[in-house]
Amino acid sequence: MGLIDNPNTIAARYRDAILTKRLPAGMSIDIKQEARDQGLNPSLLRQAMQILTTMGLVEWEGKSQVKIKSLTTQTLQDLGYTLTRRRL
Repeated sequence: MGLIDNPNTIAARYRDAILTKRLPAGMSIDIKQEARDQGLNPSLLRQAMQILTTMGLVEWEGKSQVKIKSLTTQTLQDLGYTLTRRRL
């Protein structure tokens, strides 16, 4: 990913990876390790994961780790509505 300084951009990239199942349901992501691996600021990655939590795509496992949630029809419908609203 490289030097990205916007949590919304980071969240969008992870959202796309989740929706295309490049990041599979059940996978855990350690924020500090992932930030190091991807060259990201850990605080920005944490903010991005909070955005994904709001979207229903990940859930926190403690303070420094998230888990990819299974995609449900309701989650996808809610996400579609959210994405449509943001484009207006």
